[in-house]
Amino acid sequence: MVIYQHSRRTHVADIAIVTLVSTLAFLGELAFADRLPWGDEARGVIAVLAGTAAAVAVTLARGGALSDLGFRRPKRWATVPLWALGILAVFVIAQNAVPLLVAPFFDLPEPDMSRYDAVRGNLAAAVSLALLLPLTAAIPEEVLYRGFLIERLTGLFAGARAASVLAVLVQALIFGTVHFQWGPGGIVVTAIMGAIWGFAFLLCGRNLWIVIIAHSAAHIAMLMQLYYSPPP
Repeated sequence: MVIYQHSRRTHVADIAIVTLVSTLAFLGELAFADRLPWGDEARGVIAVLAGTAAAVAVTLARGGALSDLGFRRPKRWATVPLWALGILAVFVIAQNAVPLLVAPFFDLPEPDMSRYDAVRGNLAAAVSLALLLPLTAAIPEEVLYRGFLIERLTGLFAGARAASVLAVLVQALIFGTVHFQWGPGGIVVTAIMGAIWGFAFLLCGRNLWIVIIAHSAAHIAMLMQLYYSPPP
């Protein structure tokens, strides 16, 4: 069943439900921040997990399946690492090229990664975060933004030229904006990530496993960079 073939009203309702659940969860995190067993480094995790759970629930309630969110068997598992490596390479190139391209117009600040200062020079913290990020970020974010949001936006823009491309760009802007805690530079970097992950999702036949692996690899690269960087 192709979920994005539902009516536009249904797509708007689904997006609104997931947005509301995620927003309420984030506000709850802020309200009870002093009672949670973790600090600022994990702020937003509950919102992502709650939004993802809502996206899965809405999809199943509409008569869909996990395959409608991108959980499909790759045609050839042997090509999955190659796809993931290629996606990661494109992201690294774009991440370094964009600041150079916009430099003549304005100075793009570095992403604010101070929330993860504990990782710098701390091998245990780096390894622990590397094990947690696939479960708290890579998998739920790919389900929520690529698997769910791109499909719903594609249906919402149905009839427009290049509806899928427009859906990818809109979700990338949303993906970047929700990472506001990383500062303006972080918003730009994650928006680029969202666009690359989104187009990769389309190019690999809407297969979420490939993008999840690439996303996880990007997290490992980020953690390595933080681990070897000097303490603040």
